[in-house]
Amino acid sequence: MLQELYIRNVALIEEIRLHFGQGLNVLTGETGTGKSILIDALGLILGGRASSDLIRQGCDKALVEALFVVENAQPFRQLLQELGIEWEDQSLVIVREIASSGKTVCRVNGRIVTVQTLRQIGALLVDLAGQHEQQTLLRAEEHLAILDAFGGQPIQRLKQNTAVAYAKYRSAKKELEQAAVGEQERVQRLDMLRFQLEEIQSLRLQPEDEEQLEQERNRLSHAEKLSTIVSHTYDALFTGENRQQPILDSLHKLSHDLEQTIRYDKTLQSSLELIKSAAYQLEEAAHELRTYRDSVEFNPVKLQALEERLAALQRLRRKYAPTVNEILHYADQVEQELNRLENHEENIERLQKNLVKYEQELVAEVTKLSERRKSIADKLCKQIVNELSSLMMPRTAFSIGFSTMADSDGINIDGQLVHVNESGIDRIEFLFSSNPGEPLRPLSKIASGGELSRTLLAVKTILAGDGVETLIFDEIDTGISGRAAQAVAEKMAVVAAVNQVICVTHLPQVACMADCHFMIHKIQQSGRSQTMVKQLTDTERVEELARMLSGAELTETSRKHAEEMMEQARSLKNKAS
Repeated sequence: MLQELYIRNVALIEEIRLHFGQGLNVLTGETGTGKSILIDALGLILGGRASSDLIRQGCDKALVEALFVVENAQPFRQLLQELGIEWEDQSLVIVREIASSGKTVCRVNGRIVTVQTLRQIGALLVDLAGQHEQQTLLRAEEHLAILDAFGGQPIQRLKQNTAVAYAKYRSAKKELEQAAVGEQERVQRLDMLRFQLEEIQSLRLQPEDEEQLEQERNRLSHAEKLSTIVSHTYDALFTGENRQQPILDSLHKLSHDLEQTIRYDKTLQSSLELIKSAAYQLEEAAHELRTYRDSVEFNPVKLQALEERLAALQRLRRKYAPTVNEILHYADQVEQELNRLENHEENIERLQKNLVKYEQELVAEVTKLSERRKSIADKLCKQIVNELSSLMMPRTAFSIGFSTMADSDGINIDGQLVHVNESGIDRIEFLFSSNPGEPLRPLSKIASGGELSRTLLAVKTILAGDGVETLIFDEIDTGISGRAAQAVAEKMAVVAAVNQVICVTHLPQVACMADCHFMIHKIQQSGRSQTMVKQLTDTERVEELARMLSGAELTETSRKHAEEMMEQARSLKNKAS
């Protein structure tokens, strides 16, 4: 439920804070006072399109903030968990800020989110129906969404299964189309892949080659320097050089001399052991250096071959991938594609079998989905007829026409190729007749504005139990008067008994049913126009209803009529409860 709405610097609104209640919340006011601005502000909270044009002139940003109390918590909690938004109690605060630069910031419970996330959250909080939504009823392509929404979770599961089957079918079809290339193109592709594979395999690469080849090149290219330094170190340790005693001989002599002193002071034993240990380790190092010295080779031919191998590897890295591992992975992919192209006929046959299999699975899923839609279509039609009857359209006939679209590239359904997508094969259209004896015709071609308004209200009434707690009606009662207006008012009151309803209306019949009545008016302050909103008392409601009944000039007769309407509304709501 929308509990509070705060708006600052939006169009003609400088600052407004509204507290909505349960039941029917009605907003009335003369044309041009800013009723549409309030709905636009609510639309921003629900993820609607933002524009810097909405910012009040002279201000650098606009702000809309809404406090919702969510009672149907489970599906909502699951969505917030998926979005990573913390939510501990039933309260949810949504903020939308628009800067003059056009930048918009959205926050949910203090966390910055995207506009798309706002739309996801808003879809579970509010259903907003405006005059423009009558256009939805005029577009046959939108009718399927209404039927599917009526079908609830069973339809959604079937749609998900259909979407999965369609994705598999499309993937199999694309793979077959790619495989069925022209023979000349296939041969050219084979030649190129064979060349690439041979070029890579000719180097006999191993994953560790790159590092080892670099190390080997360093050894060969610096062989003379390595040999000189190692020989010098070995001679210094073991054989001596420049008529100097070898380091190892010196250490052995030091050990022998120190051993002679142990008899006088045994605390020198530790030092002796360290010198002996150093001598042993240096002796081992000398042996390793001698072995290394003997292994160093001066081989210009081998170095040249190594340079050529590294140059070839560098060419492969430029052509195929930056590392040896990635080059080898690419070679595996080339080999797999070669196998497919070389076994072209067998591969085509396999892909054709796959396509047939996935097409059969898709046919099964779209058939189940279509049958389910047809079974619930009758129920939806009956409910719409019942609702329209209560809205002073008792003789209305309503039906849903099903069809498919032929498509030479489609799937085979009962011997016919029909168009298919992730939503199935069905094309539907609402059929309507408001006069007995007249044939059913497309709703979009024969319904009047008032009939469309009442049909939209009927649809929204039926779908009101889908978990959304707040319904917003923005002057969808346009084109309605007399007994039909009274019927619409009573229907809104019935819906408001189980849902919070916020309604912008020009009908006094609807306004008198309000549980909370807000009047929107415009004032002039400091030479500027400003939209204001006031929650009316019962006495003030009488004045507003009288204005709606008689226009600008209020009379005692119109006031009395307004009082009677409010009394009748209270009586009707008491009976309903």
